[in-house]
Amino acid sequence: MIKGVVFDFDGTLVDSMKIILEALNEALNKRDLPTIKPDLLGRMAGRPISEIINAEMHVPENTLKAIEEDVVKAYMEYCSVSCQLLPNVENTLKVLKSKHLRLGLLTTTSRAPLETVLKKLSIGNYFDIMLAKDDAKNKPNPEGLEQIIAEFGIGKDECLYVGDSPIDVLTGKAAGVRTIAITTGITTMEQLKENTPDSVINNLEQLLTLVD
Repeated sequence: MIKGVVFDFDGTLVDSMKIILEALNEALNKRDLPTIKPDLLGRMAGRPISEIINAEMHVPENTLKAIEEDVVKAYMEYCSVSCQLLPNVENTLKVLKSKHLRLGLLTTTSRAPLETVLKKLSIGNYFDIMLAKDDAKNKPNPEGLEQIIAEFGIGKDECLYVGDSPIDVLTGKAAGVRTIAITTGITTMEQLKENTPDSVINNLEQLLTLVD
């Protein structure tokens, strides 16, 4: 019986992956560096920006830090005004809470922009536990997911992990948790299936059929 669900954030709950790609490429353009293609971001979504950039080119550490600062600033500016929940997200969270499930959030987004978005979209109260980039080791290290499940006080077989990228699938598998991939981010279906998630859904509402 499922008693808890842990969610990734960007691309899973919030429609923000395109703005992340746009902000990253603007920061690279500003420094006359090659841009990142959607396919690469889809494959590496959830990994540190420095790691994504270094997969394509060699960039000095101080430049990587400046690029990351530009991306976070652009993300916060966009999300404080324009970002939206993905389809059926709030209704799904509401139904899950009505079933008395514990809900968690595990994201590589930093705490400050995460709180900006949660405040704008008014969904923070749905989550019992939220771990941001500052709170746990980077995915696919399972530490954060395992910490949330321990704080839920439930077994790993009683929890689902939902994410939109290959790194989310790897994180769930590393933790020994049933992992649900969702196609609402920038990652292709083929990329999602490479690491064999337990299920693939196209809309968060489909999650409700997996918790009954």
